Amino acid sequence: MKRFLVALLVLTVISGLFLGCGERKSSKIKIGVVLPDASEERWANQDGAFFKEELTVLGEGYEFEILFSEGDESKEKQNVEALIAKGAKIIIITSQGSGASAVAAAHAEDVMIIAHDRMAKSSSDVADYYTTFNSWNVGKAMGKHLVDAAKAAGSTSANPSDLAIFAGRVADWPNATYFFGGAFEELQPNLDMFNIVNQDAASFKSLPFITEATFDDAAKDALQAAMQPIDTDWNPETAGIKAAGVVAQISKTSDNVFVLAPNDDTSAAIRLEFAKMQTPYNGYYTTGQDASNVTLASLMGDILTGKGTQTMTVFKDVSKLVKDSVSIAKNVVDGVDGLTGLTSGPSIDGAQTAYSPIDTLLATNPQLTYDTIFATGYKSEAHADFDNIDFAPYK
Repeated sequence: MKRFLVALLVLTVISGLFLGCGERKSSKIKIGVVLPDASEERWANQDGAFFKEELTVLGEGYEFEILFSEGDESKEKQNVEALIAKGAKIIIITSQGSGASAVAAAHAEDVMIIAHDRMAKSSSDVADYYTTFNSWNVGKAMGKHLVDAAKAAGSTSANPSDLAIFAGRVADWPNATYFFGGAFEELQPNLDMFNIVNQDAASFKSLPFITEATFDDAAKDALQAAMQPIDTDWNPETAGIKAAGVVAQISKTSDNVFVLAPNDDTSAAIRLEFAKMQTPYNGYYTTGQDASNVTLASLMGDILTGKGTQTMTVFKDVSKLVKDSVSIAKNVVDGVDGLTGLTSGPSIDGAQTAYSPIDTLLATNPQLTYDTIFATGYKSEAHADFDNIDFAPYK
C-alpha cells in the first residue's frame, strides 16, 4: 500500500509538471486563445507558437490555454464555451468565419473578446478589441508599389501598361475590403497610365475615390461590388482559376504587366498562370503580403523556388501582432484599460483597435529583406526553401 501511495504521488507530481508547461492546461485559466486550424502553417507555427511563447513569459497569475477550431465554426464556438467554463476573463480569437457565435457566447458570460487579425462580430454585437496591421495602409503600400514601378518602367497616359486586378475574400471583413480600398486610393488617380485587362474594367473605373478617412457604408458597398468577380477566397487554387480566366482573354497592349495580387499565396498562383501565356510579358510586377518563404526566395533572387518574380510584399510581423493581443489580454486581467501602452487607431465596427507596424520589402532591395527577415532571426537562412540563396553578400 505504501509503495502504491508513493507511486501515485510521483505520478501526480509528474502530471503536474507536464500540465504546468507549454499551454498550461489547468482547470482554471485567465486567458484563452482560439485559432482557426492547426493544419495551417500560419496558425500552428507562427501565431500559435508566438502566443505560447508570449503567454508563457507572463508567468503565474496569467494561466492560459490555446485551442484550434479545425476550420469549423461550430467547433470554434465550442472552444470559446470550453474556455469560459475554465474561467477565462478574456479570449483572443481569430475567427474562422464571422465570429458571431463566439462573440455572443463570450458576451453572454461577460467575457471580453479580442479579435486577432480578423474582426469577430454579428449584426448586433462586436468584439471588444481588434488587433490589426492597419489593413488600409497595407493596401496603400501595394497600390503605391504598382504605381511607382509603372512610372519607373515608363508608363504614362500616352504609353499605358496593362493592369490585372485581384482581391482577397470579400467575407473577410474588414481586412480584404480595406486592402483593396487602400490599393485603389493609390491606383485610382493614376488609372490613365494603365489598361485594365480584367473582363469588367468599367466596374473599377467607375469606383468613387475613397480614402480611409472618407470610408463609409456606401464606400464599403462600392468596393465589395467591384471585388466580387475577382474574389480569390485567399485560396491559391481559386486565384489560379481566376487568373487563368483573365489570361485567356488578354489582348496585350504593352510589354509590361502590373498585377494587384492580395497576398503571397495567391500572388504565386496568379503569376504561374501569367507565365503560361504563349508570349509572356517581358516585365511582370506584382504585389503580396505576409512574407511567405516562396515570396522571400523570389525577393532574394531565387525565382525557381519563388515560382517566378514577385516584386514586393508587405511584411506584417505576426510576432508583433501577437504581442499586441497578449498585451491587451494582460491589461484586462490586470484591471487597466486594454489599450494601455499600445498604438491605437480609429475604432472599427465599434471595437477598440490597436495597430501593429508594417514593412514594405522589394525585390530591388534584397539587403532590406535580409536585414528585416533573416538578420533578426524571424526566418532561418538554413531552411530548405532558401538553399539556392547566397546570403554572404548581405551579412
